[in-house]
Amino acid sequence: MNTPASPIVDEPLPRPRRWGAAELARLTAMVEQESLFYWKGPQSTALLDAFRGHYPLRHAFPCSSGTAALHVAVAALRLEPGAEVIVPPITDMGSVIGLLYQQAVPVFVDVHPRTYNLDPGAVARAITPRTRAIMAVHIAGNPCDMAALMAVARAHQLSVIEDCAQAWGARYRGEPVGLQGDLACYSFNDFKHVSCGDGGIVATSDERLGAGLSKWG
Repeated sequence: MNTPASPIVDEPLPRPRRWGAAELARLTAMVEQESLFYWKGPQSTALLDAFRGHYPLRHAFPCSSGTAALHVAVAALRLEPGAEVIVPPITDMGSVIGLLYQQAVPVFVDVHPRTYNLDPGAVARAITPRTRAIMAVHIAGNPCDMAALMAVARAHQLSVIEDCAQAWGARYRGEPVGLQGDLACYSFNDFKHVSCGDGGIVATSDERLGAGLSKWG
């Protein structure tokens, strides 16, 4: 009977320290403020200023999570109950839960076998008289084929929400993701490229939708 071989490394790997003195100093300064309420606070204002430096969207609103950002985006569309929104089946539940809360119907369509992003052809085939929007989810930093998706959306007068939670810094044809659709949503979850522990941003350059965001954001 074979005896198990001794491990080559028998010491636990050191856990990296993610947060350091800079983060502690910012946290201390925040706690020493008169209020921790985030709305229009100095941290939120600085965050939005930095965000707009990379993503020139006219209306941007911080919220509690990427899931909340998507919920706010869906609410801003003012969909009627039973409206259909096309989404990929490979995504976080945060892409779908806002649809359910707004009484919309998620319609899952096939993804491209190499990118795992929405297949524009499958999207076109899934459109019905009840379809109102498409949610493009940029998986693992890999941008969707936005030109094809936007062509389908415009041909059928559909709104487009870009879920950019996993795509900080990603570019599509030289532009940051989030600038092609009608609404863009970003996440600051602890496991995202840019993290605040949690939080999110929903943004648009559409004046009508921007007014809707100010109501729901």
